[in-house]
Amino acid sequence: MEQQGASGAVGPLVENLFRRESGRLTAALTRFFGSAHLELAEDVVQDTLLKAMREWPFKGVPNDPVAWLHRVARNGAMDRLRRDARGAQLLKEQAPLLRSEWSMAATVNEALRPESLADDQLRMFFACCHPSLPTEQQVALVLKTLCGFGVPEIARAFVTNEETINKRLYRAREAFRALGHLEIPEGEDLSARTEHVLASIYLLFNEGYNATRNPDLIREDLIEEALHLAHLLTQHPATDLPDVHALLALMLFHAARTDARRAADGAIILLADQDRTQWDAELIDLAGQHLVLATRNGGFSSYHLEAAIAGMHAHASSFAATDWAAIVSLYDRLLVLKPHDIVRMNRAVALAEAQGADEGLRALEQVRGLEDHHVFQATRGELMRRAGRTEEARTAFQLALRLATAPQERILLEQRLAAL
Repeated sequence: MEQQGASGAVGPLVENLFRRESGRLTAALTRFFGSAHLELAEDVVQDTLLKAMREWPFKGVPNDPVAWLHRVARNGAMDRLRRDARGAQLLKEQAPLLRSEWSMAATVNEALRPESLADDQLRMFFACCHPSLPTEQQVALVLKTLCGFGVPEIARAFVTNEETINKRLYRAREAFRALGHLEIPEGEDLSARTEHVLASIYLLFNEGYNATRNPDLIREDLIEEALHLAHLLTQHPATDLPDVHALLALMLFHAARTDARRAADGAIILLADQDRTQWDAELIDLAGQHLVLATRNGGFSSYHLEAAIAGMHAHASSFAATDWAAIVSLYDRLLVLKPHDIVRMNRAVALAEAQGADEGLRALEQVRGLEDHHVFQATRGELMRRAGRTEEARTAFQLALRLATAPQERILLEQRLAAL
């Protein structure tokens, strides 16, 4: 018998399993069908999910559900080639390759070989992050094709409507169709494209780590997908690069603090107040291992420095025991590579811890361009409170409250105002 006993909780099982496997199947079928037929590949994979949702509650979950999904996807691909109008067009395009039923089956089986699936995912990843696509389209395409997210989920993740996401995906697919044969780039092209890939992963992680305008402060599904994609890059010789390990280390250091960042009622717990015994020691250790691998060739990037800063926090025994002077020094080096206002703001916060609120405020006054950012105004409010400038702190907190959109952040700011 192939099946286990039927279960009433099949839905979540299928959803979790499908999310892990859909990207692999879509990538493999897209390589087989060609980039012009991305939607055909997605349709085959979607049909596979629907078949599982229909059959598993009644027939039971297969003993090897992954093999079942792959087999159904293979059969679905062949059915599409035989009967679907787009499949017929593809058969015409690949006539020399698929001359017979036997050659068709052999070619589809070859496309779904387990040992080739990881490479296919990387090819698809680099294609989704092609420089010709705007970043927002890159991320939407990654979430849809590689992570198995539906349009409603992507819309919720980035706090927009489904129509906007559908438009992004439509434009992204139009550009994707023109890419032709999907390959992992080489040489200078690999380096340039890797920057887009890493930026896409980090954006995905940050949206999960501090969800914007989402009822949930933390989206663990987005964090998990970002970590998975970065790990995937480390598993291929062409993309097993220092910057990849540095980004993975950075994300792991942050992910280790997830449980300590929110109270039982969902409220935000700031770094100074977090229970460090809740930090995940295994993730911190793994982050350290990746940071060592990131330095094996001597060079360093902004991800290296950000990971080093996160590591300083992760290894400090308490907030007070943190080596703030060393962190300020790391921010000084980071500003050379990444002269962004957010980096300047974070440096000002570290400087306030190292040398006092007045010094932090002086540094913060040099930051331009973040006046409409609630975190900037909240930071001003906190440093002014510490400096004894209560009324100015009140004004800054009130402005931050007007700018904030996440419910948990608004609650935290209201508490800060009440405390004044």
